[in-house]
Amino acid sequence: MSDHAVRPTFPEGTQSLFWFFFLNFLSCQIIMDSPIFLYAESLGASATVMGLIAGMTPLMVIFQIPAAAHVGRWGYKVFIATGWSLRLVFAFGLVFVPLLDGVINQQSQLALVLVLLFAFNVVRGIASCAWYPWIRGLIPENIRGRYLTFEGAFVNAGSLVAFLLVAAYLGQAPTSGQFSVLFAFSVVAGAGSIYFILRVPAVAPPSEEAGKKQVAPWAEIFGNRLFRKLLWVELFMAIALGGLAAFTVKYLKAEAGMQDNHIMLASAAKFVGALGTLWFLKARLDRMGSRPVIFFGLAIGLICVAVFGLIAGGVVPLNFFAVAGLYFSFGFVLASVTMSMTRLAMATVPRLGSSHYFAVFAVVGNLAMGMSPTLWGLMIDLLSEWDVVWLGIEWNEYTVYFAGVAGVLLLTALATVRLEEPKAARLNEFLIDLIRHSPLRYWMRD
Repeated sequence: MSDHAVRPTFPEGTQSLFWFFFLNFLSCQIIMDSPIFLYAESLGASATVMGLIAGMTPLMVIFQIPAAAHVGRWGYKVFIATGWSLRLVFAFGLVFVPLLDGVINQQSQLALVLVLLFAFNVVRGIASCAWYPWIRGLIPENIRGRYLTFEGAFVNAGSLVAFLLVAAYLGQAPTSGQFSVLFAFSVVAGAGSIYFILRVPAVAPPSEEAGKKQVAPWAEIFGNRLFRKLLWVELFMAIALGGLAAFTVKYLKAEAGMQDNHIMLASAAKFVGALGTLWFLKARLDRMGSRPVIFFGLAIGLICVAVFGLIAGGVVPLNFFAVAGLYFSFGFVLASVTMSMTRLAMATVPRLGSSHYFAVFAVVGNLAMGMSPTLWGLMIDLLSEWDVVWLGIEWNEYTVYFAGVAGVLLLTALATVRLEEPKAARLNEFLIDLIRHSPLRYWMRD
């Protein structure tokens, strides 16, 4: 019997969900990733302000906590569609900020960017509390790993297209008008994503929760031993990764002197790496479990951070291809670990009260990811005049930063040891499976 005969198919409407993710990330990568950091850098943003921008998106997820009580009353689909439509209003406001050159000073423009990003992310934070319950209700448990790999493929394809378009359009010395056009393109792509989200089937909340406000079961949530262990991993991982995109861009531009379009092209490699998870995890995640994938991703991530630290320390020479390779590896790691954590959360959270469980899961990780960039940024600013050579390494603010990230990744790995997943393969079984099904093995045989 072939795989197609036994493999369950995705529910009707899932294709619309995939195209929503493609257009959504084509839109939001401009507002929430390297392009907005490059624009802020052009306005003279310090590392602390860059950290604040990087932390804004995850920090605003805290609004999921109060919003979770109302999801059952309105329904998952209505919550998402309304929130995603409203946030486009604030993205539209960003279109006009670069056009104010000469009308107001750069500090005022930067303040406007911060205000609009704050409002954009507040709305996003409130609406996003309906995501996990909606997806879990729509996608059967036995194919969630496969669904998440396809979702990740569309997410990263949209992100890759966004970065390549931005890199090609900005060139070496972008003008304010170019940033305005980019923000307008983001709004158009975001409007297209709304069309597809409206075509995804609605999923009714549990009958016990439908049509009424829910009381949060806090004692049950924090008394759940399996869920608490998952939260520790999410917390440490968020502290490590929070601000990594912003500070890597700042280092490459301000310290290493890379051109904007080269930074964008190198950054785009992380989405190519993330697309590699479609092959890597499509069948493996459901079959082997989340825990070994998290371990494997953390190991690769630790190596990447160490290499970036050696580049910042003057031990390893900086060149475009090395940076692109590191971004490629980071993309693969981040996508693999994120999908594995999401799948494990969906398996761990009980059916009743799931909106509150998922809100806590999202808030713990995002709160850490939102606060840590500001703290990392303060540290970088405080150490900006510090420069010591030790063990053949130049210890400056960025060397210390990457060393700190590596230390927190080690803590994440220790917390992962304590995760419980009954059906997960052991790490050695995962590595044997990886070698056995490696394309290199078949190429060498030929």
